[in-house]
Amino acid sequence: MNKIFTKKINWNPNSPQEKLAVTLISKLSKSGFKTFIVGGYVRDLLLRRKETGAIDLATNATPQQVTKKLEKDYKVVPTGIKHGTVTVVKAGSEIEITTFRKEGKYLDARHPKKVKYIKDQSQDASRRDFTINALYLDVIKKEVIDYVGGFSDLKKKTLRFVGAPDKRIKEDALRLMRAVRFASVFGFKLEPKAIEIIRKNAKLLKKISAERIKQELDKIVKFKNRSRGVVMLLKFGLLKQILPEIEQMNHTVQSQNYHSEGNVFVHTMLALDLVESDADLTTLYGLLLHDLGKIVTLVKTRRKGRAHTSFYGHQHKGVEMASNLLNRLRFSNAETEDILWYIKNHHVPYEITKMRKSKQMSWGLEDRFENLLKIFRADSLATIPTDKKGRKLKPDMRSYYKAVSIMKRARGRKVLQKPLLSGNDVMRVLKVKEGPVVGRALRRVREAQLAGKLKTKTAAIKFLKK
Repeated sequence: MNKIFTKKINWNPNSPQEKLAVTLISKLSKSGFKTFIVGGYVRDLLLRRKETGAIDLATNATPQQVTKKLEKDYKVVPTGIKHGTVTVVKAGSEIEITTFRKEGKYLDARHPKKVKYIKDQSQDASRRDFTINALYLDVIKKEVIDYVGGFSDLKKKTLRFVGAPDKRIKEDALRLMRAVRFASVFGFKLEPKAIEIIRKNAKLLKKISAERIKQELDKIVKFKNRSRGVVMLLKFGLLKQILPEIEQMNHTVQSQNYHSEGNVFVHTMLALDLVESDADLTTLYGLLLHDLGKIVTLVKTRRKGRAHTSFYGHQHKGVEMASNLLNRLRFSNAETEDILWYIKNHHVPYEITKMRKSKQMSWGLEDRFENLLKIFRADSLATIPTDKKGRKLKPDMRSYYKAVSIMKRARGRKVLQKPLLSGNDVMRVLKVKEGPVVGRALRRVREAQLAGKLKTKTAAIKFLKK
């Protein structure tokens, strides 16, 4: 039996969810049930992270006992009753309460065939994924209890599976990606034997639904250490299972004189490191996939005695490939539309100075152009050319600053032409419901208006019907 460690903490409930948790624990405690805050919230609390994970409770009360005790004062939803979980809802706050349990065999790399309720939280801790997520906060005593060595691993910045890594992974194969996410987000190292077992079991990700894969990928991509996470997915053999197209980028070379930083994958990872911190998720995916088309458009030649690569039309091929990828991972229609738009147009900021003034104005007023510039900025900063002697030069940012200037000039006009049509107009004329098609139609009409081709609402409606 592992040694049990405890740690006193100075903790006071401040947020509505924290206060709700204390109230629920108090009510269950008065009926003789042991209840603790567990999981990511406790981990983040000990790491002193500004943003903590959602609060989850673990108890020796059965779901039926929890429901009976709380349903008079709260809405209690049997969200995972088969596995011992109910969700308590109060004024916008939600908390999952799960009964201490032991789990039977896993048949689908996600769900146990059956669970057995138990009274001992130390046994409950032994079924959890990582030691840093298996810590129990007793809010009454204000102490954290560690049954599996989580305190030590937090101090050493080590990510370690609870018990046998192979067993934990085969219980839920998504833990392969969760291991990467936690290691990259927290800057932790994985124990060597865990890395070996992750590589060995990489193919188990095929059993996980696309929706769950995407949810985990979103969490990796949106954090600042995103490139570390994607590189770990590559090194552990996971990228090949979920995003083989991106894995192939690591085998797509680029001209040394234009891209001394390295191949397409290396360039993209550098760009992810250099993107502005406020970039939203679709912008980040647009950046991750902006050069995807290069893997099928690569042409190797020689120019002035040096090896040269070209990728003509890669943005259009990239749209085609990314469309399949995004559909496979169940991205929403709105997400897909934006990401494909970024891929298709990621060279526009470079080309915009050669466009007509009306076209420049149209691009400058496009809602997504500012995000496109974030992609272009990171792409430009991650493009490191060399001189004839092979010495590295500074990235060329002139096109970026010119594009920013055009956008500011377009958006800084004191009097802008009022749009000729509204979203409701488009839905009525085209007889469609609200969705991406409405946005596309509005942008098409707006561009024609700014180019001087449309001056009245009647003309805009006729244009739309074509």
